[in-house]
Amino acid sequence: MKRNNMKRCRTLLAAAAAALPTLVATAQTVEPIDRLFTDYTTAWIANDGGTQAEHVPHDMLNMFVRDDGTVATVCNWDEGGSNVAVFRDGRLISVPEGSGTGGWGRFSMTSVVMDERYVYQLLSQHGCDGANDRMNDNGLPQFPPCNDAVEWKTIRRYDVETGLAAPFPSGYGYKGDMALVTDRRDRTLAGLAITDSELFVAVTASEGMRDSVKVFDKGSMRPVRQFAVEACGQMAADPRGGVWMLRGNTVVRLSQRDGREMLRFELPADVVAASIAVDTHRHRLLVPNSGRNLDLLIYTDIYSSPRLDSRFGTPGGVFAETEDHMRGETGPLRFCGPCGAGVDARGNIYVANTFIGGGRGGVVESYEERSGRRNWKSEGLIFTATADFDRHDTHRIFSPEKIHHVADLDAGGRLDTLTAYTLDPFLFPDDMRAKPSGVFVTAAFKRRAAGEDLLFISDMYGGALAGYRFDPKEYGYIGIPFLSALNGTDERPITFWVDDDGDGTKQPEEVRQIREANPYSMSFFVDHVCNIWRGTRQQGFMLWRLKGVEDGIPRYADGELYPLPKGTNGAKRIWYDPERDELFIAGFSDAYPDAQDTWWCMGSTIARYSRVMERIDAGTWSADVEPDMTIYMPFNIEDGSGRDHHNAKSFTVEGDYIFVALGRYGYITVYDRRDGHFIGRLQPGPEVGGESGWCDFNYAINAMRQKDGTYRILIEENAFAKILMYTIRDFSSTEVSASQP
Repeated sequence: MKRNNMKRCRTLLAAAAAALPTLVATAQTVEPIDRLFTDYTTAWIANDGGTQAEHVPHDMLNMFVRDDGTVATVCNWDEGGSNVAVFRDGRLISVPEGSGTGGWGRFSMTSVVMDERYVYQLLSQHGCDGANDRMNDNGLPQFPPCNDAVEWKTIRRYDVETGLAAPFPSGYGYKGDMALVTDRRDRTLAGLAITDSELFVAVTASEGMRDSVKVFDKGSMRPVRQFAVEACGQMAADPRGGVWMLRGNTVVRLSQRDGREMLRFELPADVVAASIAVDTHRHRLLVPNSGRNLDLLIYTDIYSSPRLDSRFGTPGGVFAETEDHMRGETGPLRFCGPCGAGVDARGNIYVANTFIGGGRGGVVESYEERSGRRNWKSEGLIFTATADFDRHDTHRIFSPEKIHHVADLDAGGRLDTLTAYTLDPFLFPDDMRAKPSGVFVTAAFKRRAAGEDLLFISDMYGGALAGYRFDPKEYGYIGIPFLSALNGTDERPITFWVDDDGDGTKQPEEVRQIREANPYSMSFFVDHVCNIWRGTRQQGFMLWRLKGVEDGIPRYADGELYPLPKGTNGAKRIWYDPERDELFIAGFSDAYPDAQDTWWCMGSTIARYSRVMERIDAGTWSADVEPDMTIYMPFNIEDGSGRDHHNAKSFTVEGDYIFVALGRYGYITVYDRRDGHFIGRLQPGPEVGGESGWCDFNYAINAMRQKDGTYRILIEENAFAKILMYTIRDFSSTEVSASQP
């Protein structure tokens, strides 16, 4: 803020404060957030790597395994840039540069192969994002033109050990490392296979063109031949002149020379296969299955009459109930969503998983095949999520789909072991978290009512809410859906479902409706006694009060709309403390309004109100209620200056403090709960390379005060697929930052 504007605001705020009752604590100015805490540590949960170079990608949709056990995985999106990741002995050894996260027009496809020197990836490149019309060192275009009909579909080549681009004389692109397969936007590349001398690419049909396989010489990276095929899919080559292609549940073997079909067979109807792999040592075909069995199918006699010889993995995977494991419990051979497979020359078998829930999340594992002993496992997290503490078991932490065990909260690095998944999409297909195209679930609220463990989750923009109860004897770790609530529209009411009969399935008669006050609400929130709140911006807030728990199921009163009190111009976020009967509303205010629709921002103002339920019960809550404390936080409109990167995105309240997550860089500002003054700032420490991704959703932060007075804070870290945990012991130990945000 400019100096003259700051002076004017100070004058206005001072005049406003003079007119307020003496009980109201109001921050007179927006305090600088330049003081850093010095006595805290940064650790994380849910990913085996804590930095950009080491983090495990959040999806693994295919994989390739080299004879020496080097593994390459691929996904179509990883926020931290690890669309392709190369592992050896469970350690990430390289991340191919620029392997496609959507920036600069590059998008990863879901095929990757390797040889002794290089990683090859299918990747698209358009020219409408960060492009130029310059030539690369080969005299070829760095980018295609920005044209609706043009998009390069390429094979991109990288060095295995370093991940650096491996250019070649005929290479397109800014690095000269792209073999151009087609430049038509209406065609795509469906599969990639490799032999000692050639690369095979499956190219989908377009108007006037058939599905085809295009063959490239590995040495020159130039096309040498092509042939039409019946349909396209993922591929794998064998050493006897065949290339195998997956077409839905049909597998065909084609001639590498001319595409002539040599044989075909059908997979079982209940198999959901995303890829295939050839075991060139034992002449077998491996089919990872993300259907209900969650295992790996192994076919023998593949050159004459392929037959299903065996399966690898526990039938039912992570959802199997056995003598040693409950439903949802993790463990060796309990796969969560096999998408890729491979073998090495030493008798080890590898499985890449992407969890079959809507949020997904990657795991790659290596086993000694003969004994079934696990050699290693590397885990990632869904794209963006936070977690919450179990206040009755301080070593348990819940993220939207998982339970994490933390043995030593003070240890550095990754703190947790993944204990279980709480979502089973086969058992409860209507679970909000099970919908691949449903709301993007991100937030977690771990709660307890009448002795019952409950988990509530919300989506990225706070417009949906779901609740789960637990019955370990019947369902193990799997959460049983008992509640869902969804924003309405101007024409459609809010829907509020409670599972009256306890079967975990929604029936029409169980759904209640309430008129939508504001369809742009971004603030479903569950307090610690399980009341449900929802800010409705200028219209105030809605409240569904918990009436009690019957047969393990929370029961709710009908939702009521209450007017917006003074202090803010709208409830963009809401937080309630039932122990102190205090309500916190975040939004904009007359003192610091929004000059444009900065929709993602939490606002400029947090107002605190006391005796809220007392006033509601007495019928005295009204639009005239004054805040007991007001905080004004830094806010800037989105004008390209980058100053808006420090706008507030999310907040939580715990003990004596208010913790505010800023929009970028992982910063958390801390304010005194009593009078609202700024105390200090947390930011990612050296333990994670001083880096964090954006705070990208509305309830991204949770905190818990420990018995010894230590505070622990969990916050989303979306760049590198993990959840940060800050531990702060001394709030008085601060220093002024040399570089102010």
